[in-house]
Amino acid sequence: MALVLVACQILLAAVFAVSAFTKLRGGAALRVFSSSLVMVPARFRRPVAVAVAAAEAVVPVAMLLPALGLAVSGALLVCFSAWITLSIRRGTRISCRCFGASEVPLGPSHLVRNSLLLAVVVLGGASLAVPGDLTAAGLAIAAVAGLVGATLLIVFDDIADLFADRHGEAA
Repeated sequence: MALVLVACQILLAAVFAVSAFTKLRGGAALRVFSSSLVMVPARFRRPVAVAVAAAEAVVPVAMLLPALGLAVSGALLVCFSAWITLSIRRGTRISCRCFGASEVPLGPSHLVRNSLLLAVVVLGGASLAVPGDLTAAGLAIAAVAGLVGATLLIVFDDIADLFADRHGEAA
């Protein structure tokens, strides 16, 4: 189970690192993310945007202490899911800026992605208590598995779009 934990750590660290990077890579990216936070009063949008991106950037470092990294990523995912749910219920058309300049509005597919990420958090947490041996080959496989999983979750909008019907709703 130690290798499962490593795969979960790498997956979550990669997802949050990419998400933070796409928001912090330049002033324009941060402004676009900040302006997408339309449910936040205008004067607080930039500080909230910086706080969100900074919290995402903390996750990869926190993963060096697995319990802390899992807790921080789980808490962020719960907050993001609540934000998405509120956006859907209010009918607010907010573009997802999770991984850059997507024009895809927040919707059920984002809740699915967050649910999958939360499942990774739970799996990682469950594997904390089960010791296991780490070998170089096992670590390599766990790293690849984590990176492949992260890649699939990062491009989840594109994958979901492949299965969308003509009205833009997931099939």
